[in-house]
Amino acid sequence: MTDIRQHALCTWFSQHLDLKNVSLTTVSADASFRRYFRYSAPDTSYILVDAPAATEKNIEFIELSTNYAAQGIDVPHVLFYDLEQGFLCLTDLGDQTLLPLLNSGELHWYEPAIAQLGLVANVMPMSPPSYYDAAFFELELGLFEQWFCDGLLQLPNEAYNQIAIKDCFSLLIQNAIEQPQVSVHRDFHSRNIMVRDEASLSIIDFQDTVVGPLTYDLASLLKDCYFKLPRLERDRLLALAFEQFSKSQLITCQFEQFKQWFDLMGLQRHLKVCGIFSRLSLRDSKHNYLDDLPLVIEYIQETCCQYPSMEALAVLFEQSILPALAQRKI
Repeated sequence: MTDIRQHALCTWFSQHLDLKNVSLTTVSADASFRRYFRYSAPDTSYILVDAPAATEKNIEFIELSTNYAAQGIDVPHVLFYDLEQGFLCLTDLGDQTLLPLLNSGELHWYEPAIAQLGLVANVMPMSPPSYYDAAFFELELGLFEQWFCDGLLQLPNEAYNQIAIKDCFSLLIQNAIEQPQVSVHRDFHSRNIMVRDEASLSIIDFQDTVVGPLTYDLASLLKDCYFKLPRLERDRLLALAFEQFSKSQLITCQFEQFKQWFDLMGLQRHLKVCGIFSRLSLRDSKHNYLDDLPLVIEYIQETCCQYPSMEALAVLFEQSILPALAQRKI
């Protein structure tokens, strides 16, 4: 079957550079509707992006690529684009994401990744900026209820639609909005961090950047949905991040407050992720994301056990969610 959009992307690229006999290889697709292709020539290569204008944040990607680069962050540069068709041509950062290196035991990459977070925090946001406000967080937690509890697990409404659960959500939202507000990438994890020349880090997938809680990206990194850090190493890196954020005057609080911000921020994010992974499976037939749910739920239970204010969530998982997941064999 002819891939109409890939053919159009190839034609557009060929005409722009006056090339003939252009052949593209598939690089990857992600959780959105974006697709990535590579054009290789003897002396160079390009990444071509098929990003349908109706669903993808192409204007944001173009503007933020400049803003990230202005902070000294290595990101793909947009060489040329067609907003109407949803096509972009980018510089090629290679194929080496951080995740396989972590799986091979190369945990030393975490320290330079944490150093990048201080730069990300100072990235100029979109104009006008978008904010990770209380309404935004409430909408995200709604994904947990709609797509995970109701959609994937088909739990009875009374199991998760309780006042005690809503109180937990309110505390999570308050925890997020009381933190220092900076630019946050929103998906700062091992699949969106590239290693170039075996020496330096690059960041991709930054089009969702908004102004939000300081610890959001740190929680994405140290409580990665795709890789589990040893607990002691995570604690060490959390202390390192606290030290770096304090030196750069991004925070003035004590470590105990910072750790609570981090833990509860991670909990909010993982509840949202339960909803997103479920939606990817149920709506988009991307079922492989369900394979990562056990680690996400492990993070959730760990945090709920540490904070008595999250007891209602702990009970929900123990009494309703875990039995339903076992029945589904996830």
